[in-house]
Amino acid sequence: MLNGMTALFARTGAGHERLSGQDAAFLSFEGPGRPMHLGALAFVPAEKWLGSDGELDVARLRETFVQRARAVPALGKQLSRAPLTGWPVWVRADPARMADHVEVSAPVATRGEAGMIAETAMATPLNRGRPLWRLVIVPGIDDGRTFGLVFLAHHGLIDGIAGIDLLAQLLDGDGPVRQREAPGLGVATSRQQLLGAEVLRWLELPTVVMLRGLGMATDGRRMRRALRRGQALVRTCVRLLTPGPRTVLRSDNDGRRHVAWFSIDERPVRFARRRLGGTPNDIVLAAVAEAIGEMGGSEGHVPFRKMRAAIPVSLRARSQRYEAGNRIGLVLTPLEVRERNAGRRVSRIHGHTSVQKARGDAEGYEVLCELTSWTGRWSQRLLHWLAGTLHSYGVLVTNVPGPSRAYTLGGAELEEIYPLVPLFGGQAVSVGVIRYGATLHVGVLSSWRDRAMVDAFAGRLEDAFARLTRAIAYEAAETRAPAPSAGTATADS
Repeated sequence: MLNGMTALFARTGAGHERLSGQDAAFLSFEGPGRPMHLGALAFVPAEKWLGSDGELDVARLRETFVQRARAVPALGKQLSRAPLTGWPVWVRADPARMADHVEVSAPVATRGEAGMIAETAMATPLNRGRPLWRLVIVPGIDDGRTFGLVFLAHHGLIDGIAGIDLLAQLLDGDGPVRQREAPGLGVATSRQQLLGAEVLRWLELPTVVMLRGLGMATDGRRMRRALRRGQALVRTCVRLLTPGPRTVLRSDNDGRRHVAWFSIDERPVRFARRRLGGTPNDIVLAAVAEAIGEMGGSEGHVPFRKMRAAIPVSLRARSQRYEAGNRIGLVLTPLEVRERNAGRRVSRIHGHTSVQKARGDAEGYEVLCELTSWTGRWSQRLLHWLAGTLHSYGVLVTNVPGPSRAYTLGGAELEEIYPLVPLFGGQAVSVGVIRYGATLHVGVLSSWRDRAMVDAFAGRLEDAFARLTRAIAYEAAETRAPAPSAGTATADS
């Protein structure tokens, strides 16, 4: 009987989609001064988009984006609430209003002014009565030779990898990608149908729990996986509930946002990774650790010993690429800020991340979020309040895999793209990194009141990458087996 009822509601409820616990968590985490949308700032040559008057043809550019957005189902979703529980669901938005989400700013002269537009966008919550995304076209940069793009989407709609995939669908060469996208929402669901679906879900809960329990009891592999995820959940909760130090990395988050960015050549980073046997993310974390350590001199004492970084980890299967929603775990990793030797710092960080990966610690956060889909929104708010109050980590660092090809728009190749990661709880700064071409593009978002602090931190981080790769190259040369001559000893460095 329940199976029949499920099929019935699956048909009549085709116009809505219940958010997962993780997707809904990012809605609950949002509050005054804490917008929860991801962002990207990109720069594109304007040559291919000039009109007959030699100016950027913003009307044609805007219409191109509007038409492409209408072909992406994820961008046609709008929030609603289920009766009784108030749990968020996606419903179909009015496609005629899609054009409202593609905006054109006043012309600006420099990339810095485009960055200020991105700051305002990152500080302004998205309207929950409309689809949760925006795209701002910024013309006029470099005497009209370049234009900027500021893309925003709520974290409840996408994670970092989904955001990169979604952006690809708004640009050229995305035909195959759209074919892999899940179908859009159908006829709008009535309030009665939403209520019926919620009631049925709770009626089915005992049966679902019983069947899953029987499945694990008769399948050793599933039992081991459940135990592994349960242990990861316990470790995640312990770390989230372990208070961290009060440092300049903690903020009241009054709503202001400052943005800084820079690019570095990826080749020295690849060299450093090969020498140490670490991962690209280990190198990024070591650079962030050094930049934080440098702050102790001018901004006051920083208790380094307990400093941790929150690191999102993608849990997407290959078949889940180009799907909206979140498929991420989280690990809290010691940054080893006190270690002054670059090589040893990377090695120690690599040791922490390797153990966490082997144990599957990232899955604990996913399990925790999914549990809140049954315990309700209050548990999500409590979780966020605890994390913000205890300040269990100092900085969020995410390293998003970039596209394997260059992004283009109407034949114009994107020159630069910088990720912007939202701030959680009492965080003051987040660092996003994306590999694009042979370059690492680094975006820094901060709620520090003083813009000079943000610029100084970004400068320290850029210098830390350079010093780190130089130091590792030097250490590798020093510890290499003796060679006939100094020239041959450093030939491949």
